Amino acid sequence: MTLPLFPPRPVRYVVPFRAGGPPDAIARLVAAELSVLWGQPVTVDNRPGANGNVGSEFVVHSPPDGCTLLQGTSATHGSNAVLFPMLPYDPQKDLAPVVPLIEGPLYLAANESQPFQKIDELLAHARAHPGELRFATAGPGSPHHLAGELLRVITGIDIAPVHYAGAAQALQALVQSDVEIYFGSDFSAHPEAAKVRLLGVSTRWRWPLASHIPTLVESGIPDFEIHGWFGIFAPTGTPADIVSRVNADVNDVLARPHVVRDIQAFGYRVLGGSAPDFAARLRREMAYWADLVRRNKLSLI
Repeated sequence: MTLPLFPPRPVRYVVPFRAGGPPDAIARLVAAELSVLWGQPVTVDNRPGANGNVGSEFVVHSPPDGCTLLQGTSATHGSNAVLFPMLPYDPQKDLAPVVPLIEGPLYLAANESQPFQKIDELLAHARAHPGELRFATAGPGSPHHLAGELLRVITGIDIAPVHYAGAAQALQALVQSDVEIYFGSDFSAHPEAAKVRLLGVSTRWRWPLASHIPTLVESGIPDFEIHGWFGIFAPTGTPADIVSRVNADVNDVLARPHVVRDIQAFGYRVLGGSAPDFAARLRREMAYWADLVRRNKLSLI
């Protein structure tokens, strides 16, 4: 069914995290393209809080008409379901998957002033100085936090999280030597990131857009794998023809060469695809994060 008047009014594109981080940057890139395509303003609305739960819950209770969309992530539709026993929404029942946007790894980075150049040197330093190394996070339960906790659990090193309001603040803390290490994904987007040293990548295989950086697995940390993704969701009950229209138009945007180039500049890979395929991927992701959190006894603390 053709929707010649869609959207009938401006669209609110909710990002459940602070401005300045990777989710915000990708959202603004996509929203700008959709604004032109739809002839209506598509406004990014940052609603941070509770690791994405605040903004997600806002969209759950919004009219299911396609004019309020959520940019969900591996936190809002993955780890949060396990980490928050009183989650105020059901990721699979209350939000309809529309289209996947991007995926990418986290990079383990160290401030350039640190004495270690490689993962094995980092581990040796941490064991020789227990309790002295701190890792920045973008908040309790964020992928950055879980990656640091996973490193601690698997290797047995004594490191502690320092929580910041978002990814931009966490990166700044690393650059300023307020912390020693940080698992992040936003280095290429910030010129000051040249002051940090990338030690490893969190995917099981080397990331094609940064193939010179070894994985943590090949650096001697078995079973270390964390990946992130973003995607667009709508309130459950949104008509199928609207979901199809948004899906088609976002896929159009994601296929544009300059959009692909800009997304790759952030270190991400473009996804795209159908809503049913996204729903199937979401089920796999939920199972993946549930297993990762429970098997390694990761927590918000």
